[in-house]
Amino acid sequence: MSHGWSWYWHRLRAMDRAELRERLAQKFRQRADARRPPDFRKFPAGPSRPGAWPTLPSRDNIPEILSEALRHDTADILAGRWRAFGHVLMYVNDPPNWFMDHAARRDVTTTRHGFRANHRSLPDGCDIKLVWELSRWHSLVRLAQSAWIAGDATAAAKMLQWFEHWRRQNPPYIGWNWTSPLESGLRLLNLSWIDALLAGTTIDWDRAAWDRLRERLLAPHVWFTWRHRSYGSSANNHLLGELAGLIAAITRWPALEHWGPKLDELHALWEREVLAQFAPDGGNREQALNYQLFSWELCWHSRNALLAAGRSIAPDVEERLRRAADFFVAIQSPTDPWDYGDSDSALAVPLFADDTRAGHEWLEWLADPTGSPSLRWWLGEPPAPMEPTAWVRPAPADQWMVFPDTGQAVSWSGRWLARWDLSPLGYLSTAAHGHLDALHVSLWLGGFALVVDPGTGAYYGDVRLRTWLASWLAHNGPHVPGVEFPTRLGPFLWENHHAQPTWRPLDERTLAAELAMPHGKSSRQIRRLLGDGRDGWRIEDHFEHGPESDAQEFRVCWQFAPGTRLSPIPDHPRTYRGWRRIVGFTMVIDPGWTGLTLVSETPVSSRLPVVGDLAGVCSPGFRQIEAGPLLVLTANRSVRGPLQTTFLAEPE
Repeated sequence: MSHGWSWYWHRLRAMDRAELRERLAQKFRQRADARRPPDFRKFPAGPSRPGAWPTLPSRDNIPEILSEALRHDTADILAGRWRAFGHVLMYVNDPPNWFMDHAARRDVTTTRHGFRANHRSLPDGCDIKLVWELSRWHSLVRLAQSAWIAGDATAAAKMLQWFEHWRRQNPPYIGWNWTSPLESGLRLLNLSWIDALLAGTTIDWDRAAWDRLRERLLAPHVWFTWRHRSYGSSANNHLLGELAGLIAAITRWPALEHWGPKLDELHALWEREVLAQFAPDGGNREQALNYQLFSWELCWHSRNALLAAGRSIAPDVEERLRRAADFFVAIQSPTDPWDYGDSDSALAVPLFADDTRAGHEWLEWLADPTGSPSLRWWLGEPPAPMEPTAWVRPAPADQWMVFPDTGQAVSWSGRWLARWDLSPLGYLSTAAHGHLDALHVSLWLGGFALVVDPGTGAYYGDVRLRTWLASWLAHNGPHVPGVEFPTRLGPFLWENHHAQPTWRPLDERTLAAELAMPHGKSSRQIRRLLGDGRDGWRIEDHFEHGPESDAQEFRVCWQFAPGTRLSPIPDHPRTYRGWRRIVGFTMVIDPGWTGLTLVSETPVSSRLPVVGDLAGVCSPGFRQIEAGPLLVLTANRSVRGPLQTTFLAEPE
């Protein structure tokens, strides 16, 4: 897949003058580094600072669940069975092919200079994220953990061999792994953990070889990460990751300040970015839920490294991180998580026990640290909640938690969880990770997802699918079919933004919201139904067409989770019965909806959807494609009032 000139032109237009000047300066820096990089041997990093972060816990009280997980993971890694994002199984050679997209089964090796290699233009079906994920060194961290905890000399030796192979295959600044400073920042973060683990081992292995290898890796990574860091309209979680890697490395090896910034400058820039990228209510401004956790984890590592270096964190930054943790606990389902927005499923450092439920473990640790023994052992206690009652489950039936800055509302009520998107499109001028999901509502019953946000798919592997998953059609906010506003210009780029929806409570159980756009106004009310034998939600939708709109209808598209069965009830017009796993529900459709189309589960292959209509295709995880029923409701323009859709739980 390759971007056309149009994409680059519009990307250029999204930059202000200051960013354009910085981009031009960056081009000169890239040319200089490509022509003659520094002699990194002149100023070695030397040994780590005594007491430097990361500090390791006592091996005397390692949780059994972590010990068992490490034994299992080490055996898998040494046998070539690796996983990316917790669910993409990769069969990796020894030594690994660091340039393989194992999901697409394509080798994309290049010897081009990283400044000239276009990672957005890989062969069809490939995605650079799978290549980069290998080189975040998570599997090597796992082997280092096994060497330190279990005294596994085989794991240590193999880790050292693969590290040396990576260095030879990825000289500065050649190939895909030198195209993104975020990736080099994450490698610095994981390299700091690996060094701390190896420093504590008592096994007999080649420590001198590790010291030489570490010296060869550190300076080029620090130089590249700082000199070519993200800024302007690209300064999202990328900049947080770059700063996290630099903070980890420079607090551990202070001599690296020669190749990067002074720690004072790093500290100030990091605090500024925490306040910029997390809203006052704690939500991440990128409007992509897994990036809420990913960005928070990066910030937590940075915070801990700065504290270990004897520094203090500004009170408003500490508060913002606590609110961000509260936000994630309030918004995400602990049993059947579905994200919103455009994000991958990555995490920064593999400190969890089970990578297939890594996000669950982080959520459990933040809500109650006893729920994740592994993270508690590595990291200690989580931040204390700002408001302990803000995410009590279940909440009182009439309680909505509204995060006004981020634009998310959530209600934990009895067996139900409802999450309502009242957000702007995304962060900064490009709104890079935004989806057209304003007024979209997701529903869980009994801990199981019923109505879902459709997910991301992949960044570059299937352009058509990703475009679908970002669209109004794949979300259930009331919309006019065929109207493209805002206009998506390609990956990570929107031409314009819609306004943030306005909302107001109508009574103790009802919220109403509106979204004004050039072609009309969407409105939705959500009311909690409880009592008189009812347990569910009534949703009222309307679209008021603008004076220049010639559209004759509007739609609402209800996407159900994969594995949901939805069938019309005989002799009960416009009534459906649904099941998912062990929960049942009834869906009642207002007679005012003139069109009802039920799309049953769409067949999909293990990697890409079949050619044809994408209706019903959704993505529970990055590079993970499934399908569920989709019910499309259509109403004529002549409809004067709101139309109801009711979801009722069946008795347990």
